This record gives sequence, C-alpha cells and structure tokens, in this order.
Amino acid sequence: MSKSGGKAKKKLQTPAARVADNKRTGDPGRLLPHSGTDDRICWRFTHLDKDGPWGLAPLDHDRVLGLLAAMATFESQTINELFHQGEWPGKCHDVADLPNKQALSRLDDLGIPDMTKIWKLRIGGAGRLWGFLVGHVFHIIWWDPDHQVWPSKKKNT
Repeated sequence: MSKSGGKAKKKLQTPAARVADNKRTGDPGRLLPHSGTDDRICWRFTHLDKDGPWGLAPLDHDRVLGLLAAMATFESQTINELFHQGEWPGKCHDVADLPNKQALSRLDDLGIPDMTKIWKLRIGGAGRLWGFLVGHVFHIIWWDPDHQVWPSKKKNT
C-alpha cells in the first residue's frame, strides 16, 4: 500500500525492442542522413498562427505538399547559407519595422509581442515563410503566399 492508503501502482515494463536480422542498429543520428545537430535549419510549429490570416488552414493538399517540399530543400543548407548571403533566400527584419500593423497585432495576440527580430524565407515568387530563428531552429509563425506581411514597394511609383 502507498502512504496515501491506496494500492501501490505496478511499474510497467517496456518490452525490449526487436531488431530484424538485416537491420543496422546504433545511434539514430548516424543512421538518419542529415539528422545531426549541426547548424542546418530545422523547424518548429509550436507558435504557428492557426487563427490569423497567414495560417496553413486555407491551403489545399497540393499547396501544403509544395510548401513542405520547399522546406525540406532548405534543410540541406546551413543558417549561414540561408540568411547571410545577401537578400535571398532568407532575411531578417526588426519587428518594430513591420509595415503591416495587423502582423504586429497578431504577434501580440499570439503572446509573443516582445520579439525584436523576425526572419523570412522566400519560397516561390511572392511566398514568404515568417518566423523566429533561435540557433538553427526556425519557429514558424506565418505562411504568407501573397507577400502581405511585408509588402514590397512598387517600382517606378
């Protein structure tokens, strides 16, 4: 019996994993290509803005697959290759300079108004994946297929 007077809980035992004869075993980091903890980009979706205008909900199946394919391509690149080679494919902006006030309001609604830098990755012509970069982890906030979060200035106007 436990101290609280109830029955003592039995400890569950996890069965040992079976390994097929033809399988290699060992460190998963060595068995999965590009799975190391180097400075190649990886993704987090915890802070994805599900309720705002730049979420993934409006996307159809093919567009989601296209976005994921582009993200998988980025995974072969280091943070330096993505963000420190000029304008593209990635760039950093000061959050306070965001020209779209709705975007600033959404950050407040998401409970992350104190971030100072926001990062974007260009995917296709107008598409931008927005988020926060911490080390080599890109925390995805928005998918902006129509370049609305930071609209470009029209030339010759």
